[in-house]
Amino acid sequence: MRFGENVTIDAAVCWLPTTRQSAASQVADGVLAPVEEAQSGVMEVPVATDQAAPEMAVLAGQRALRHAGVAPPDIDLLFHSWTYHQGHDFWSPAHYVADRVGAVNAVPVGIAQMCHGGAMALHEAALHLCANPSAKAALVTTADRFQQPGFDRWTSDSHVAYGDGATAAVLSRSGRGLRLLAQSVRAAPAMEGMYRGDDAFSREPMEHSRPVNVRRTKKAFAAAGGMARFAELAPVAISDLLVAALAEAGLAHGDRRIRHVLLPRLGPATLERTYLPVVERQLPHATVHRLGAHTGHLGSGDVLANLAAVQSEQLLAAGEVALLLSGGGGFTWSCTVLGGSAGDGAAPC
Repeated sequence: MRFGENVTIDAAVCWLPTTRQSAASQVADGVLAPVEEAQSGVMEVPVATDQAAPEMAVLAGQRALRHAGVAPPDIDLLFHSWTYHQGHDFWSPAHYVADRVGAVNAVPVGIAQMCHGGAMALHEAALHLCANPSAKAALVTTADRFQQPGFDRWTSDSHVAYGDGATAAVLSRSGRGLRLLAQSVRAAPAMEGMYRGDDAFSREPMEHSRPVNVRRTKKAFAAAGGMARFAELAPVAISDLLVAALAEAGLAHGDRRIRHVLLPRLGPATLERTYLPVVERQLPHATVHRLGAHTGHLGSGDVLANLAAVQSEQLLAAGEVALLLSGGGGFTWSCTVLGGSAGDGAAPC
């Protein structure tokens, strides 16, 4: 999907709690083996001790609105995405975020697409601005808190450590921030079993395991041949994404304006097996960024946290381009194409 030159990111922020938990401390405590520490690719992760996930989303959203200079009532649509528990069992966190940031005129929408949710929320917000000329602005938020006893951030999954935090972005047609040029999306629904395994459908949350045990479902998926199929399919999907996204943005692979590629905040094995071979083959001149060493995987927030980093570190000059890759269980992948501009609505992550 090409969004054109008029959809801009007025501000993008990443709100992280100040408490940190190091991988080295987990090795010292016997939670992780040294090899598991290396596999995670993480030195430390942020840990929320006070705020629930939607409360962090409110803090990120408020900060983004301030930096964008957008009044909360001017938000037409609010998309909130998450990966894990939002603090209540039968409830709409998107409406809570809208209420607490003061987006009284917004239609709140929840995006549940696993770790790809933040990228999909960006997509939907941009589509809204393109399709509705009367729309002023949209707000996208993500938030996750991966806490025991329901989730073990270090051991529930393999080759990845999960960090707590929230992200937010304000989209409009102001022209003040980065340009959201295009986004290509691909899905492989046949891979949904990776996070289901061979478990029967449960009657209530946490019936199969407490804490969540993704390693178990991945093991069952692999035993059925799923991982072998995924290993073949994923690089092809990502390669197709790059080709499509660049074409939609009017760019060739060798275009020197493509300066940066930002990867999901996942473990080295996943990046080196699935993403890096494709990126290095198709975009050898671009600088590749892995930004998860001090955050871990932020659930659905990786792509917005990377977007915030592009702005806060001023990686793009006018006319330059960055690509943000994202993926999430189900499976869905996307490549978001950002263009630089003279304006900067950045706030550091």
